[in-house]
Amino acid sequence: MTQILTPITGEVIGEVAETSLAQVDAALELAEASFDSWRRLGASERGRILLNVARIMREQITEISELETLNTGKKLADTAREALRAAECFEYYGGYADKLTGTVVPVPGNFHAFTEREPYGVVVGIIPWNVPYFFAAKKIAPAIAFGNVSILKPAAETPLTALKLLEILTKAGVPQGVVQVLTGGPEVGKKLVSDPRTKLVVFTGSDKSGAAVGAAAANHFAPAALELGGKSAQLVFADADIDAAITGVVEGVTGSCGQMCIAGSRLFVQEAIQKEFVEKLAARFNSLVIGDPRDAKTNVGPQVTKLQAQKTIEYIETAKRDGGKVLAQPKLNLDVAIANGFYVPPTAFIDLPTSSIAVQEEIFGPVLTIGSFKDETDAVIKAHDTNFGLAAGVWTTDISRAHRVASELRVGNIWVNTYRILSDLMPFGGVRHSGYGREGGTDAPYLYTWTKSVWVSKSPGMPAAYGGANG
Repeated sequence: MTQILTPITGEVIGEVAETSLAQVDAALELAEASFDSWRRLGASERGRILLNVARIMREQITEISELETLNTGKKLADTAREALRAAECFEYYGGYADKLTGTVVPVPGNFHAFTEREPYGVVVGIIPWNVPYFFAAKKIAPAIAFGNVSILKPAAETPLTALKLLEILTKAGVPQGVVQVLTGGPEVGKKLVSDPRTKLVVFTGSDKSGAAVGAAAANHFAPAALELGGKSAQLVFADADIDAAITGVVEGVTGSCGQMCIAGSRLFVQEAIQKEFVEKLAARFNSLVIGDPRDAKTNVGPQVTKLQAQKTIEYIETAKRDGGKVLAQPKLNLDVAIANGFYVPPTAFIDLPTSSIAVQEEIFGPVLTIGSFKDETDAVIKAHDTNFGLAAGVWTTDISRAHRVASELRVGNIWVNTYRILSDLMPFGGVRHSGYGREGGTDAPYLYTWTKSVWVSKSPGMPAAYGGANG
């Protein structure tokens, strides 16, 4: 059994069984056996089941939010919003299930040629510990909407809401074996990814883990989508709305205690306004209240795990040793009741060399590094000074500049005069060390299904092949 802790106080809040490798094997066997009947179920009927899941999820938003906050330490306002998004995810794919169509292609010759979209079969989703409930929904809903069966592996530290979602799915009428949730450590994930019965892997996590997942899936020719880390830049131009930009920058690096792949952890401010902007930013940073995420006055809660809190503190100390100056770092002032929780003070650095690992590596904590730029060209160069390519923020009131800079940035997601806005109607993913493949929006069916081409002769007998060098 694995003990589950709350990062709010560091106390044990439950125990979850470790899935054995024999149980993983049985889960794969059950998934394979469940696939044919599920894929043959009418797409409209699959959609109705997903909409029923969403209805129950909406009824339990408060309960789920409270459980998610207890297990992850995220603010109740955040977990309530994520619980709603999870329900909306099932609604979106419930409506999409019977909208997936092939195409008729006007090929040369006397043929009727068309394409069909086919589900892969057993889809393995592996999710990290930072957004467990929504990520569980995000992996499961599109997979089963388009006729696949799903095996979800949540992080060992935060499995509680994923298990709760499985209960909801069963209650809503999802047949046994169509969705399974396997708890446990890395060995469970390794077994799932490397098994040839797994036909598609959709992974969210670090770039190092993602590289291993992609390689293991490739060994048995299973495609993989990898949504990995980020070191995202926020670019603030001299004509920006300074107050709005400060709010976006602070929330973009301290939201969820910085535990977001899209965290805007590298700030660059145009030289003409840097002094004014940095002064206001420091004041906002130092006013942040760190504490119990269940308290409405709290701005920043704890890190999800004790290990992650220790890693973030190590990065902060490394940044100091590398010459970075602490611009702002609010006091913790924790109540006795939460003194053993996994809290880290949000920290903003200036004058930190770009060679520092605190600038180059994803910290996954509320740590901001601040630099400057001269003009658009310089801003884009500095934004690209990283191995990652997940996201960026652009702050300017010049709409032409906004379009120019967005066009130049080689990242998967860009926000202009806002940050951290997400929807299942939009594709999401990154480039370079931030991974490949896209989840969400109209890209999702192309991730979760493959194309079958069908040629039907309209001539009697066996016609000669038409041209071409293939076949």
